[in-house]
Amino acid sequence: MKTATQNKSSKLARYTAVAGAVIAGSNVNAQIVYTDLVPDVVLDTLSAPYMLDFNNDASPDLVFAAAHLVGSGSTNGIQYTYLGNGVAISIPAGNAVIGVAGASSAFDLTALNAGDPISSAQNFGASTSNFLAINAVVNAGIAGTFPIAQGNFLGVSHKFLGAHFAIAGTTHYGWVQLSVNQLADTLTIYDYAYNGTADAALNAGQMVGLENIKVEDKVTIFTTLNNANINVTPDLIGGNILMVAMNGAIVSSKKITDINTAITFEGIETGIYTISAQFESGNVSKRVYIK
Repeated sequence: MKTATQNKSSKLARYTAVAGAVIAGSNVNAQIVYTDLVPDVVLDTLSAPYMLDFNNDASPDLVFAAAHLVGSGSTNGIQYTYLGNGVAISIPAGNAVIGVAGASSAFDLTALNAGDPISSAQNFGASTSNFLAINAVVNAGIAGTFPIAQGNFLGVSHKFLGAHFAIAGTTHYGWVQLSVNQLADTLTIYDYAYNGTADAALNAGQMVGLENIKVEDKVTIFTTLNNANINVTPDLIGGNILMVAMNGAIVSSKKITDINTAITFEGIETGIYTISAQFESGNVSKRVYIK
C-alpha cells in the first residue's frame, strides 16, 4: 500500500479524463490524500472483512465484507427460506455514505461515476450496516420462488462510494473505488482518497488537487462535423478560445464561462484551423479540418 498526494501518471490520467465533469464552484483545490491498494483488495465469501482506514489512524472508517446468505423467516403467515450472496458495508458511528432512502426504511447506496461531487450537498446515511449488492433466491413454498437482485453496485465495475468520516471532531469527505460481480460474492477495492481539509469537497476519482495538474491535462477538445466542444476544469473558467486560420487570422473567439464550451463551424470556409484554449497558466491547441 502507498499513500501520497501525487499519483502515478496512468491513474492521474484517469482522473483528468473526467475532470471536465467537476462541478463548478466545488472546493477541489485542496489537499487530496490518495491511497493506491497494491495489490487490489479482493474479498469473497471466505475472506475476512476489510477495514478501510482513510487517514491511517488505526480507527477503521468503513468495513467491507462479502457473505454467503442463508436463512428463513415468515411474513404475513407465509414461511420462506433464502439462499444467496451479499456484499455489505458496516459504518462506524459518526461516519456516513452517500445514498437515498429506499423502500421499508432501507438506505440504498449510490454508485457514483468518476467526477461526481462529494460534499455536504449530497445525501448521506449513517445506518450501521448496508448492502452494496445482494443476489439471492427466496423460496416461499406454494407462494413461489422469487429472485432478489438488489443494490446499485451489483454487477458494476469501477464505481465509487462516497463517504464522510471524522478526524479530531471535524468532517472529511472521501471516496472508495470498487467493483462487485453479478453474483454478489466478490468485491474488489482498488483505491481510495479523502480531502485533508475539513469540510472541503472533492470529486469521485480525484487523486490530486487541480493546482497540481498541468494545464494540458485539464482541457479536452473534441470536434464533430459542425462544432468544437471544449471541456475544462473549473479553475480555468475565464480563459479564451480562439479559432485561427493557417494565415494567422482569428476567425472566431469565445470567452470560457462554463466547464463546457462549444464553438460552431457555421459560416467558416473549408480549410485547416487551429483551436486554441488560452489561459494564464498556458495554452492548449488542436488542429482541425473543416469541410
